[in-house]
Order: sequence, then structure tokens, then C-alpha cells
Amino acid sequence: MVLNLDQQAAVAKGEPVLLNVGGTECVLVRRDIYFRLDPDFETTPWTIDEMNLLADEAEEMISQREAHEP
Repeated sequence: MVLNLDQQAAVAKGEPVLLNVGGTECVLVRRDIYFRLDPDFETTPWTIDEMNLLADEAEEMISQREAHEP
């Protein structure tokens, strides 16, 4: 695998690198970071309800921040 300079820098900093391998979307992470991932991490697509809850939380956070701005 050949990575460009930006991708190599991201890997060196421990950041994920998005790749497309033969039409399949992939994420490249360093081995040490991979082994620190929680094995119970949920990777299934979000449901509409989950996305709506997240949007509601974000809207509430933004509203609170705007209420405290001068």
C-alpha cells in the first residue's frame, strides 16, 4: 500500500485515514490504536431515532451556548 504524504502524516499522528480499496470504504489506523479500541464498540448504522436524538442534543448545546454569549 502506498500512502501520500498527508496520509502518512495522519498515521504518524495516530489519526485514522479513509481509504477506498476496490470500491470498499475502509479506515486505516495504527496497530497500537486498533488494539486500544473497545471490542464492544457499536459499528452498525445509526437508526433514524438515534440520529434525531443526536440532533436534538446538538441543538440544545448550541442554544445553551448562544444564551450565554454577550
